[in-house]
Amino acid sequence: MRSKIGAALVIGALALSPSLALAGDEGHSLEQLVVEMADTPAEHAALATHYRAKAAEARAAAARHESMGRVYTGGKMMQREQMKAHCRKLAEENTAIAAEYEELAKVHEAESKKAQ
Repeated sequence: MRSKIGAALVIGALALSPSLALAGDEGHSLEQLVVEMADTPAEHAALATHYRAKAAEARAAAARHESMGRVYTGGKMMQREQMKAHCRKLAEENTAIAAEYEELAKVHEAESKKAQ
């Protein structure tokens, strides 16, 4: 019962405020604290789900920037090309971020399947 409540709290905290900073000089985020404290299969499964959601958000941001880059129109040709390059760069960065989150999800998914 206690484990289920803990897992629900972890999932709720991550869903509601993944970047909430805790008070203190270290500046640790709630997400970092949860990752450091995760030790049950349910907690690791929750983190895998969280990281998969963050990967999906990054892929969506990449798609938005790709779309903007394709349709961006501006004044002078140089500015239009600069904006297209800007959008392409952001799309590439978000695609890389999504891949990193997927890797984190895989690590936590594997941890969630380990017997304790």
